Amino acid sequence: MEGRAIRLAHKFCKQNGWPLAQGNRTYILSVFQRRLTSLSKRVTLSPESPIDSSDRSFIKAEDTMVNSQTPDYQNEFSQFLSDFSDYIRFEKGKILERVTDYSPVSTSAVLAKLHKISGLRDLPDMSSDALLVDRLSEWLINAPPEQRELAGLNIVRPEAGTHHIPGRYPIFYDFQNLDIVLHEFLEAGASLSGRFLDFGCSSGRNLAVLDYAYSDSLDLYGSDPSAPSIEFVRETLPNVNAVTNEQNPPLPFADGFFDFVIAKSIWTHFSTTAAAKWFAEISRCLAKGGYFFFSTHGPHDIASRIIRNIPSPRYDRFAGDDHWTRDSFLSAAIKGLRNDAVFFQPFKEITYQGDLKGVENAVTDDWGVTFLLKDAVEALLPDDLEIVRYRVARTASRHDSYIVKKR
Repeated sequence: MEGRAIRLAHKFCKQNGWPLAQGNRTYILSVFQRRLTSLSKRVTLSPESPIDSSDRSFIKAEDTMVNSQTPDYQNEFSQFLSDFSDYIRFEKGKILERVTDYSPVSTSAVLAKLHKISGLRDLPDMSSDALLVDRLSEWLINAPPEQRELAGLNIVRPEAGTHHIPGRYPIFYDFQNLDIVLHEFLEAGASLSGRFLDFGCSSGRNLAVLDYAYSDSLDLYGSDPSAPSIEFVRETLPNVNAVTNEQNPPLPFADGFFDFVIAKSIWTHFSTTAAAKWFAEISRCLAKGGYFFFSTHGPHDIASRIIRNIPSPRYDRFAGDDHWTRDSFLSAAIKGLRNDAVFFQPFKEITYQGDLKGVENAVTDDWGVTFLLKDAVEALLPDDLEIVRYRVARTASRHDSYIVKKR
């Protein structure tokens, strides 16, 4: 059975252009299991959908057609995809599955340092294309422990009990999303130097890359409400100033302290009340002329859930209805965007959300899942924060990204 799984993994990854680290048995199986699961859950759209009908060929998983979308919602979802098509990214008739239109900013910086270390073998060549992250990640996966030690890239993913978001590859470092974040900063006109805060840093995947590549130009800080996550950052990244913050403001930093703040997949969870409070707090901590990157769920993320069933959380764990299904929840989210430009539902229980584990006296009132249109974001921002760059489907290849600048 395992041999058959490996063969299928090779076949699926080759056909769909997914990277595959050759010779790594565990990795091959993990790729196959993750990708086959996502394929088996994809849905069929009605003929009115703007998605090319040829996409139906990608729904099959081992000759089994699965349609998890009920007819009651078929027309509503198709109309949504049409009405919000300006905020949904398609490529060749399919919804975007992976962002590649960015420069590998941090990956290139890391690789440049690696090439200066004597004794490292089989390093990928320098390149300016976004897929450089694949080659560096595959090198890390396949490199013997002593090579990772020599490279200084030997942090392993934390054990259960410490929050960690798995990435595209089974490694600790998040090269790809940080590449996108830094690319957006540079496109907005920023220079990467000064004090830099990762707000909601979790166990430090972004900070680890920043510390490796930019320790000479960036003074790094991380904050998170999860004490185990911050302890992990302190143990593995001694150059980073890591602090625990409460679920509500303030942060333990002076006014105008930071030149850069990032918050990847944080405003995807805040209620509008919490979002407005924390926008004001970030503004307080940001220096005049400073830059702030954050990401949100927008129409593209809903489209990803409709078409690809990615992500696929337990929707019945959100408040608002005791019997949420995927389709009824997304229907409510669509109505929320149409009527109010925002939709939020908190988690019913702390135990349903890994982000809040390890948070002392945690509550879910203002933490759940949130979808926002740009109009809602603009209404929530304080007057001294100006949106200077907005892109659809950036981090995680489905979150909208914003760069705001302090006036």
